[in-house]
Amino acid sequence: MARRVVLSEVETNFVNLLDDFATKLTPPVECRIAGGWVRDRLLSLPSHDLDIALSIPSGHTFAVGFVNYLKTKDIATGSVGKVAANPDQSKHLETGTTRIMGLECDFVGLRSETYADSRIPQVKPGTPLEDALRRDLTINALFYNVHSRQVEDFTKHGLSDLENKIARTPLPPKQTFQDDPLRILRCIRFASRFNLAVENDVMEAIKEEDVKAAIATKVSKERIGIEVTKMLQHDPYRAMSLINELGLHPHVFACDVNPPRETAIASAQILLNLSKRFFVDEMLWLATAATPFNNLTVKRKGKDVRAASVIMSESLKVSTEIKNGITNLFEAVKIVNPDSTVRSEIGTWMQNIAVKPWQRSLTWSAVMAILPRWNGQWNDNAEHIAIQYEQFRERIEALRLPEAIDKSLLLNGTELQQLLSISPSPLLTTIRSGLNVWQLDNPQGTREQCEIWLKQMWEGEGRIEWEKNSQPMNKKNPKGEKRKR
Repeated sequence: MARRVVLSEVETNFVNLLDDFATKLTPPVECRIAGGWVRDRLLSLPSHDLDIALSIPSGHTFAVGFVNYLKTKDIATGSVGKVAANPDQSKHLETGTTRIMGLECDFVGLRSETYADSRIPQVKPGTPLEDALRRDLTINALFYNVHSRQVEDFTKHGLSDLENKIARTPLPPKQTFQDDPLRILRCIRFASRFNLAVENDVMEAIKEEDVKAAIATKVSKERIGIEVTKMLQHDPYRAMSLINELGLHPHVFACDVNPPRETAIASAQILLNLSKRFFVDEMLWLATAATPFNNLTVKRKGKDVRAASVIMSESLKVSTEIKNGITNLFEAVKIVNPDSTVRSEIGTWMQNIAVKPWQRSLTWSAVMAILPRWNGQWNDNAEHIAIQYEQFRERIEALRLPEAIDKSLLLNGTELQQLLSISPSPLLTTIRSGLNVWQLDNPQGTREQCEIWLKQMWEGEGRIEWEKNSQPMNKKNPKGEKRKR
């Protein structure tokens, strides 16, 4: 690995301009690009987010001056935003944010931190060494000096740890994690992203109960959710394995109920084995974490709510889309039938909102089918089930259902009313469902054939069945039967 940053043309131009502006100030301001950009560029990875650490406290004032300087050279920039000092949100120094030549730039002063009982530190201007020591990992504590064009490694371990793929904390690990338990999750994220070996002292510190427990008491649920989501974007199985090995699952995925957590890593192992043969995405990896809560409920406002849904909405604060997606996966398992051969039967469950997208639900159904007899190793039983679901997928594709399930019905609601001389009512919805089944079973059927079938059904026993199925359901009349007058 190179120990110097090779700049792109845009980066070279940016650094030259920043150097020129900062050194001409009175007094001159030292500028360093910090953290992730340095790490990524040393690894020859693209990076467009720059954190510029300054030798003065106010990043906003500096950013405004720099942007005005760039305007004199006809260089387009974005407006300068201000992230005001707010100690309650860990924002102790005023930050200036802007976009310059396609680069997202944050300007903030070098700082040192001390902690009391929360992860919100007491902050004051600091030296480059103090700023480096406050960071989560040595590989994220590197600086690129804008003036000398050199990488600076004040922890003395950052460059070697990046080269040797080691996750190490700048300060003693227990101090690092007790100061800010979010760093535990960031350690897992970077270890999984860059395939880092986590140093033994770091592993042992995380395993200490008081260190793990601080995640729930010191870190906001939103921040936990953000880190978990990010760690699933690179090597999700490694991330889930570390969470399991470190005993973090109950602290990251906390809930009113606390079931055994073994099925989380077991389902992740199964998903890993299926990943080269089936559709797999981040939603499925997140579902493995929720597996221990399958079939469990908790009380919310006097109602039973699925624990898996609560984990997503309360412990991780993920979006409603993700929460519903996870909940639907467990519901889809009850619907997907890999033994089905009838085109309309398969097509209607593929259209079910709980099943969409069907590829994801198919994979998850295979995982859950293998799980009850999983012993940690891929065996004949697992292979048999995997083949069963592969054959089912092939059947779906052979029947050309993926494109059929989204086709519009041959007749819309208005046309159905006219054809059968009926008014809008729940009956119309039932007829449309019947038409959908007919259309799935008759992929070559024409509009004329469809109309003939509908009239035959309406004039025969089909009407009786449709009317029966369209009756409203309620507690006093559970079968939808007409009330006697």
